[in-house]
Amino acid sequence: MSKSEFKIIVNSSKEETWEVLYNQYGDIHIHNPGMPISKYLGNSTKGELNAKRYCTFNDKLNLEEKITEVDELNSFKVVVYKHNLPFMKGMSAFYGLTSIENNKTEVKMISNVTTSPGFMVYLMKGQLGKGLKKHLFGLKYFLETGKTVNNDNYS
Repeated sequence: MSKSEFKIIVNSSKEETWEVLYNQYGDIHIHNPGMPISKYLGNSTKGELNAKRYCTFNDKLNLEEKITEVDELNSFKVVVYKHNLPFMKGMSAFYGLTSIENNKTEVKMISNVTTSPGFMVYLMKGQLGKGLKKHLFGLKYFLETGKTVNNDNYS
């Protein structure tokens, strides 16, 4: 298993950050340039325990994941339960929010990945890390500007 941890400071309150990252869980496409399409699955209409979403990376690669743990306004965990990503076996992410000041929040993301065969995790670690950093930077941009982030305007 490979564990990666990333942090970013956003100029947004903890509540505003939680609203976008957690309550708008099914709309990750508005701030993650690596996922152009996302939507809620089943009866999910907002972020909550067991809410599920479908996300695409492109027209061939996609995944389905759900929220499995929640500490309201502080943290939550997401587990991928279905995907068609090559070499990927298991994936999960933990998001933690820490208020630094009234309008400053630290967002911490811890990603856990397993691959098959196992050695592929070492070959893919850099690529996976770039995608996670892009996600967090897109979140920061969206929270600070209100502008949707996608591959066309992300540079």
